[in-house]
Amino acid sequence: MIRPRVKLLGRNGGRGTAGAGPPPEPGSLSTAIREAGHFDRRAVSIAGGLLAAIPVVAVLTIGTVAWSAVAGVTMGAGAMLIGIAWRIRGGRPPLAVLTIDALVMALSTFVGSVTGSHHWLHLGVLCAWALMGGLLVALGNGGAVVGNQAVLAAVVFGRFSQPVDAAAGLAGLVLAGGLAQVLFQSLVRWPTPLRAQRAATAAAYRALAGLATASWETSTLPVATALDQAQDGLASPTLFGDPAIMNLRNLVAEGQRLRVVLSAIHALMRRAPSEGEDSPGGVATRLLATTSTALDLIARTVEGDRDATWTLPATIKELSAQADGLVRGRESSAPLLARRLSALAGQLRATAILATSAGGGSSLRDRRPRRHAHPLREGFVAGLGELRANASLESPAGRHAVRLAVVVLIAELLAQHLPLSRSYWMVVAAGTTLRPEFGATFTRGTERLLGTCVGVGLAGAIAVAVHPTGAATIVLVGLLGWAGYAVFPASFALGFAFITALVVFLLNAVSPDTLATAGARLIDTLIGGSLGLAAYAIWPTWSNVPAWQALADLVAADRAYLAAILDALVRARRAGETEVRTLSRRARLARTNAESTVARSLSEPQTRRIDADQSQGILAAVRRVVQAAHVLRLDVQEDYPRSPLPGLQALARDIDTALASIEASLRTRPDEPPTTPKPGLGGREASGSARDRAGRFPDLRPDYLAFERTVPPEYAGDPEGLLGELDEIVDAVNSMAERLELTSGPPAREELGAPA
Repeated sequence: MIRPRVKLLGRNGGRGTAGAGPPPEPGSLSTAIREAGHFDRRAVSIAGGLLAAIPVVAVLTIGTVAWSAVAGVTMGAGAMLIGIAWRIRGGRPPLAVLTIDALVMALSTFVGSVTGSHHWLHLGVLCAWALMGGLLVALGNGGAVVGNQAVLAAVVFGRFSQPVDAAAGLAGLVLAGGLAQVLFQSLVRWPTPLRAQRAATAAAYRALAGLATASWETSTLPVATALDQAQDGLASPTLFGDPAIMNLRNLVAEGQRLRVVLSAIHALMRRAPSEGEDSPGGVATRLLATTSTALDLIARTVEGDRDATWTLPATIKELSAQADGLVRGRESSAPLLARRLSALAGQLRATAILATSAGGGSSLRDRRPRRHAHPLREGFVAGLGELRANASLESPAGRHAVRLAVVVLIAELLAQHLPLSRSYWMVVAAGTTLRPEFGATFTRGTERLLGTCVGVGLAGAIAVAVHPTGAATIVLVGLLGWAGYAVFPASFALGFAFITALVVFLLNAVSPDTLATAGARLIDTLIGGSLGLAAYAIWPTWSNVPAWQALADLVAADRAYLAAILDALVRARRAGETEVRTLSRRARLARTNAESTVARSLSEPQTRRIDADQSQGILAAVRRVVQAAHVLRLDVQEDYPRSPLPGLQALARDIDTALASIEASLRTRPDEPPTTPKPGLGGREASGSARDRAGRFPDLRPDYLAFERTVPPEYAGDPEGLLGELDEIVDAVNSMAERLELTSGPPAREELGAPA
């Protein structure tokens, strides 16, 4: 089965032009700096900024009136930092992360304040705090935010040395301000607790609607991310449920299956006849257009659109008629595609019923707290395991933690001996500039520099023009907070500029010298940020090795997913839904991680980055394997009698061995001897040379041809079905082997450079 060669896309995603060389790539440093000036106006949220600013103004006013200006400012600082933790990325407030952040900041405040008068003890605490805070980046964005703000609180409030009781009071004020922000964000969501969940589910179905009419090259990962976000919202511990909650959860589950089905249909359409409107490909294209319309109507129905609710049944009826016509008229030329489209129509009929129920909901009286879908203890244990795995200099998170601890320690020693006003800002700037990656560190450093300069200039201009005091200062804090929180997701630099001005006027409430405070902020930030960048330049962390490891993890995850499906085909058993879904999700998460890690490596200096052609080629080939696996998965999950395929066992075994060899090759760092895996899942033993590995790499094409000669008639009659997908898998695996020089055979016939 020979297919036409498709030209491999170039490094920049375009096709080559005869006689024209690739355009010069911008330097990594200039790219990082240019990213600092990026502004996404679509991410601006006036409502989100207002909701985050209200608690800051409230606790500042209450604390000042009820106790003192110092108490008000301390509570305002706590609320401000929790607001930053939410608004820096936008979206719905992650209440669990924000609560943990408030508690950790209060603990850091207490420890920093108690040890502040004991010089060497305080330095030791800061060093330990920076180590732990830096390691938390291994837990993702939430962990990075908590770790950063823990160090910040220990540094800032460590300047106010207090006895135990007074330190506890200071920590209580910080905690009160932080929890006020969390409580307010919880309450404003209470009257319509499923509005956000319905909106997230609808957004996922709109993404599915776009996927239905997209080309086969389009990645399904954005759709998967939207579905994950909807699922996370339905598992929130603060969720107030109603009878519609189970329908929403079922809708998300159906959406996850629809994503796989659409990916499989796109893969089948690539090989189906498509010339003419009446060809299977032409009919399938029209059916997918109707599918897109139906999915969009489902999204609107979930949101409560009455017009969409009335229109949806007619669209589903039209879709079913199109699918029945395809099955009756085109089964001989594309039977598997016709069967998949018919199953898609049936699935959408059931989904439409769920959407109608979910769009209704119930009254406030029926709402009641729901238990979290994932026990907190399991999450805590998993987090500890992740931290233990990264507590090593071999891990980017581990190296970041050590680098952060050293920088914080040096900055603190300098701050104690330099004649600078509010020198603790230098320590804060040095610590918060650092990131585990090259691009993120220099981008964030540039953003802080730009934001500080603009913010100081803004604060100075306001101070000269207005001379705010008392209530005017509180109003200014509110307006600056609103502006900063609104634009943070669109531009960190601009958001930080408004927050810089806010901090200046917040401190003006207890120390009225705005211009001096603004000048000190600028000087300290410049020194601290430069120190952080210098530390990264001295001991950088490059992503080329983690990128190869992430690709290896991706191959391992896809290998396990494919092995389960092929085993079900060999034994003629129905694949378990839970098992296959778990393996599929693991493969998808591995792909997300691999793509982000490879992209991070490609943003680094050219001499330190991963090979672009090899990495993009591996990603493209693995995607072909997964698309074919999706098609076979739908087949083995259907409940109909089928014949065992003992002749497939040899091919399945050699595919597994080949993927194991590819995985081992990816895990091999350039300065280490390569390894040859033993056959079977996960084996990575028996070292050998690259030439040995190339000689032992199984030749998959003869295995495929042998199976093709012995395939049962029920499969032989559908060359675009089982045989077509196995041919695609063999070709993709051979393509990966060629890129890694694991085989001396002829090059793979098809090299598809599709975007992930």
